[in-house]
Amino acid sequence: MTEQDLLDKIIQGSPVPTFVIDREHRVTHWNRACEVILHHPAATMIGSQDQWRPFYPNRRPVMADLVVSGDIDAVATLYEGKYRRSTIIPGSYEAEDYFPHIGAGGTWLYFTAAPLVNARGELIGAIETLQDITQRKRADEALRQEHEKQRAIIEHFPCGITLIDENLCVTHYNQQFRRLVKLPEDTFARDAPELQAILRIVAERGELGEGDADVEYAAAMERINQRQPYNIEYQRTDGTVLEIQRSPLPNGGFVTSYTDITERKRIEARMVALLEEQRLIFDNAHVGIALISNRIFLNCNRRLAEVFGYDGPEELIGKSTEIIFPSREDWLAVGELAYRDLAEQGYCNRETRNRRRDGTVIWCETSGRALDPAAPASGSIWVYTDISQRKHHETELQLADTVFANSLEAMLITDGKGTIIRVNPAFSAITGYSGDEIIGQNPRILKSGRHDPDFYQQMWQSILGKGSWEGEVWDKRKNGELYPKWLTIAATREPEGEIKNFVACFSDISLRKATEERIQYLAHHDPLTGLPNRLLLRDRFSQMRDTHKRSGKCMACVYLDLDHFKRINDSLGHPVGDALLIATVGRLRTCLRDSDTLSRQGGDEFILLLGEVDGPEAVARIAEKIQTSLLQPFEVDAHSLTTSASLGIALSPDDGTDFDTLMQKADTAMYHAKESGRQTFSFFSAEMNQRANRRLNLTNRLRRAIERQELSLRYQPQVYADSRHVFGAEALLRWNFDDGGSISPVEFIPVAEESGLIIPIGDWVLAEACRQVRRWNDGGNNWKVAVNVSGKQIFRTDLVDQVRRHTRDAGISPRQIEIELTESTLIENSETVCEVIADLKSIGTGVAIDDFGTGYSSLSYLKRFRVDKLKIDRSFIADMSRDSAGGALAQAVIGIARSLKLRAIAEGVETIEQLNLVRSYGCNEIQGNYFSRPMTAAKFEAFAKAHLAP
Repeated sequence: MTEQDLLDKIIQGSPVPTFVIDREHRVTHWNRACEVILHHPAATMIGSQDQWRPFYPNRRPVMADLVVSGDIDAVATLYEGKYRRSTIIPGSYEAEDYFPHIGAGGTWLYFTAAPLVNARGELIGAIETLQDITQRKRADEALRQEHEKQRAIIEHFPCGITLIDENLCVTHYNQQFRRLVKLPEDTFARDAPELQAILRIVAERGELGEGDADVEYAAAMERINQRQPYNIEYQRTDGTVLEIQRSPLPNGGFVTSYTDITERKRIEARMVALLEEQRLIFDNAHVGIALISNRIFLNCNRRLAEVFGYDGPEELIGKSTEIIFPSREDWLAVGELAYRDLAEQGYCNRETRNRRRDGTVIWCETSGRALDPAAPASGSIWVYTDISQRKHHETELQLADTVFANSLEAMLITDGKGTIIRVNPAFSAITGYSGDEIIGQNPRILKSGRHDPDFYQQMWQSILGKGSWEGEVWDKRKNGELYPKWLTIAATREPEGEIKNFVACFSDISLRKATEERIQYLAHHDPLTGLPNRLLLRDRFSQMRDTHKRSGKCMACVYLDLDHFKRINDSLGHPVGDALLIATVGRLRTCLRDSDTLSRQGGDEFILLLGEVDGPEAVARIAEKIQTSLLQPFEVDAHSLTTSASLGIALSPDDGTDFDTLMQKADTAMYHAKESGRQTFSFFSAEMNQRANRRLNLTNRLRRAIERQELSLRYQPQVYADSRHVFGAEALLRWNFDDGGSISPVEFIPVAEESGLIIPIGDWVLAEACRQVRRWNDGGNNWKVAVNVSGKQIFRTDLVDQVRRHTRDAGISPRQIEIELTESTLIENSETVCEVIADLKSIGTGVAIDDFGTGYSSLSYLKRFRVDKLKIDRSFIADMSRDSAGGALAQAVIGIARSLKLRAIAEGVETIEQLNLVRSYGCNEIQGNYFSRPMTAAKFEAFAKAHLAP
C-alpha cells in the first residue's frame, strides 16, 4: 500500500470532519464526517475549488486556502481576534467561528489548517479539520447571561454589597458600596481589590475605632479571619453610621452588606431624648401615656398600667399593644384606622374598646401623635383615658332617648306644675297634636268630658300619695274624636322631695277593644256565614228549653248535611263552595221562623234548633220545605248548581233533654238518612242508636287495633292462566283478635274511612307490603304486590312520597308495588288524581283501576289517566256463568283494555268454567279462589313455589 493510499484510508475513516486541498486549491479529499457536518457530498466537492461553499454565501478563502497561499495578513484580516498560530506544526493555524448557513439555526466550528509537504519538503497542499462546538458555545453564552443578571441584581441592590473570595479579594461589588464606603478611586483600579488594602484605608481614617490605626486594623483582620457571621455598626468621620452584616460562603469567602442607618439612629436618639425629657410627665400624669413603636410598648407610665389592670409599667413594656384589645380583630381594625389618621394628619383621636388584664372590656379615649409623620409606625406617643363610666351613662341616655322616640306608646313629660315640656312621636300620632302645638299646654286639653270630677280626684290622690296611677281613660283627639286609652302616670321628685316632673305613658286601646269585641263575636259565630256556632247554639238551646218547659210544646234539633258538597268544592274550588254555603243559608232562613236558630257547625253541616213545635208532623213539614227549597238551582259565579241535603231529627223531651244528647241523636239520624240514599230526612230511633253505638265502638276498637298490632295482611295470588305462573299478589287487610275472633273488612273498612283511620292504616299496609316484598326478594323471588289505596290517602297525604319512602326504607324497587284505585276516586278530583298517577308512573310504580265497570268512568277519563291495568269486577265474573250479559260486560272491559293498550285482570274467578270463559275473551291474568284464597305470606310463598312454578 502506497503512502497515498494510506493517507486516503486514514482521512476517509477518521471520525473527525477533514478535507484536503492541493497547491491549486482543488479539493482532493472530503471524508464522510465532513459530508455529515457540512451537508455537501464528496462527489460534488472533490476536484472542485468550491471548498468555500459550505461555509460562506460568497466565494472567499477558507483557512486551508490561506495556509497554501501563505498569506498571513489575510489570516489576520479574515479571522481577526478568532485565530492563533499552532506551536506544533509550523505554518498551521487554529480558530473558531460562527457559520449561520450550516445546520438549522447556525453552527459554531473549531477548525485547524496545516500545510502538507512531500519528502523533499515541498508544499503540496493543506489539510483542515473541523469540530462542532455549538453546544459548548451556547452553554458559555447562557452562563455569561446568568452572570450578567446576577451582576445587575447586585448592582441595583439598595444596600452596598461585596463578595469576598477565600483569598480575601473583593471579586464583586456594587456602586452603592463605593458610595457608602467612599474609598479613593484608585482602590478599584484592580479587578479584585484586596480586602486588607481597603481595611487599611478605613483604619487610617479612624473609622474602625478610636485607638491606634494598626491595633484597630489588626483586630478587624482577626474578626475577618475567623470567617464567622457578624453584625456591627461603625460611625464614619462624616457622622454617618453604617451597619455591616457578613455571612460566610461555602467556598471560604463571604458576602457582606453595608446599610446606611444614620437616619434610623438619629430617630432612635431623638426618641431616647424625648423619653428622658418626658419621664417626669409620664410618672406624674393622671392619664395613661405610652410610647409605641411598630405597635410595641417602648415605655409607659404607671397610670397606663393601672388603667389596664397591670401592676406596673414593666408588665407592658416590650409587649405588643394587642394585649390591651378584646380580640386580634379589634387590634387590627383599630390599628388600620389609627395609623391612617397619623399618616394623613399626624395625629389621631378616637374612642376605642380595650381590655383590662382580667378580661374586662373598657372604653378609652385614645389620642396619639406621630414622632415622624412620614413614618408614623416607627414612633408615636399615645394618651389613654378610661371613659367607661361616661360611655355607660351615654348608652343609658341614648337608650332612654331611643325608647322615648321609638316607643309605640305615647309619652308625655310635664314639669312640676303640670306644663307639658316634651312629647314623643307616638303621642302626636295618637292625639293629632304636634310637639310644637302641645308643648307649653296643660294635659287638660286632652280631656274627653266622659269622666266626672271624682274620677280625676282619685287619680291625683294616687299619683301624689303613691307616686303613680294607671287605668283606662277616655280622651279626645285634636279632631274631636273620643277614644279609650290605657294610661300610666308617675311622679319624679328632687332629693329634697319636691316633685320635679310628671311622666305619662299611654296607648290607644281602640283597636284592642274592637278586637276584643270581634273576638267575642267570632267566639260565638261562624266567620263565613255569620251564623251562631256551637257555643252560641248551646246557649240558645238553654233559653229554648226553659221556654218549652213552660209551654209544654216540643223542641226539635235538626242536623243537616249537604249531599256531595265536597265534589263541588274540589272541582270548582273553595270560593265557589263558600258562595254556595252562603246562598244555602239564605234559602234555609226562608224556611224558618224568627224564633228558630240556624247554626253552622263547620264544612257543609248545619244545625236547626226549632222551638215550640206541635210534634213530629210539624217538623217533617219544615224538613220537606227545606228539601224542596234546596232542590232549586243556585246561580253561583256563572255556575248553575243543584244540591240536596240529608236531615236527621231528634225531639225533646222524647229523645233527650240536654244539649249534647239531643245533638248526638240528631247526628245519628242524619247518618241514617245518608245511608238511606241521601236527599231525605230521618227521625231518631233506638235502632239507629244501637247502630251508631256499634259504629263508635268499632272505631275505638279499630284505633286500639292499630296500637295492639291486631291488623295483618293476606296475599291472594295473581296468576298467568296459560302457564299457571304466579307473577304477583294483592295485599288484603285482615283484623284478627288474640282470642281467635275477627271482623270482616266489609264492616271495618267503611268505619276506617269515616273516622279517618284509613290514613294511618293505609300507610301501615303500604309499609308492610314493601317489607314483605323485601323478604321475598331476599329468598330469590321477584313478585309484585298490589295495594289498595283510599281516596283519603290521595287527597290528605302525599301518596307518592309514601311510596318512595317505604320502598327506599325496605330496599326494593318502586316497580314491585302496584297501586289500586277505585273509579269513584278517579273522578272525585280528577286533576289531583291525574297528577298523582303521573308522579307514581315517574318513579316506576304501576297503577290499576279496581272493580272497573261499577263506577262512573268513561273512555275519556281513561285516556287522561296513565293507568296500567283494568281490574274486572268480581260481579261481572260471577254473572258470566248465569247469563250472557255478565259475559258481555267482562268481554267489553277486556276489549276496552286492549284498545287502550292496557292490561286486564279478572278478579273473583272461582270455577274452571269462569277461568275458561275469561281466557276465551283474551284475558290471561287471573285472581280468585279457583287458584287460592288469600293466605299468609309464608303460605303464599310455599304455594307459589310448590304448585305454580313456571
